Amino acid sequence: MDINALQTLLFVPANRPERFDKALASGADAIIIDLEDAVPASEKDAASAALSHWLERQPAHSVLIRINGTGSPWFSQDISLCRSPAVAAIVVPKADDPIALTELAHRCEKPLLPFIESALAFSRLNELATVPHVTRLLFGKLDLSLDLGMDYPPPAGDPLDEATFLYARSQLVMSSRVHGLGAPIDAIYTAIHDEKGLTDYARQGMRLGFSGFLLIHPAQVIPAQKALKPTSAQIAWAKHVLAAEEKEKGAVVAVSGNMVDLPVMARAKRIMALLKHEA
Repeated sequence: MDINALQTLLFVPANRPERFDKALASGADAIIIDLEDAVPASEKDAASAALSHWLERQPAHSVLIRINGTGSPWFSQDISLCRSPAVAAIVVPKADDPIALTELAHRCEKPLLPFIESALAFSRLNELATVPHVTRLLFGKLDLSLDLGMDYPPPAGDPLDEATFLYARSQLVMSSRVHGLGAPIDAIYTAIHDEKGLTDYARQGMRLGFSGFLLIHPAQVIPAQKALKPTSAQIAWAKHVLAAEEKEKGAVVAVSGNMVDLPVMARAKRIMALLKHEA
């Protein structure tokens, strides 16, 4: 499994083993079996045992696991599970301590995907991004909004104002780029059956520089994958730009009244490359 190529990552609760195979068949690029928030404390031991048995029958590098936090009673138990050959990477919740994250990297030498979801984590973002085996950063907006006392999420029916997270999202994108990580993975979209909302949300994330998204229900997989593909307008624009580039031999030109130079041409080529990849 190429961790940097993952775009759609679907959560499945570790205490619902009957859903594991269904999640694998959902079409998502990867599933994250969640031992943390999705599992009540009273069920964590049973969930761990069921997951251990299931992992024995899975191919190598086929799933991701979100463990409990480093200070929890279940941390060591979770690390034992993560040593299974079936586990491709470890999703680390509430990662805000570079020392603890480094210790985890040494205990289980697998790719780490830390959740950045607190003010403290953002203040230490560059340190966390340089911990060994950290491969991509994940945005946890719900925990961040709780930590900051934000008015989010709003009551049902009120519009979601994602502009409040612009600064945090941009920091993740910038830090990932500076430290040579894959593009970050954006937070969940909480409305399960809102295809238009999910599409708009995913495309906003892509405009900011995210290239992957966390999903909470199989119904979100296909809409998310569609949202990640170039739109017809983007394709038409890219073809127009590249036709002008070919005609002018790479010189700076005006296309539809807008200046087109080398970075813009590179963007057009990237869109067409994505289109060929989808084909």
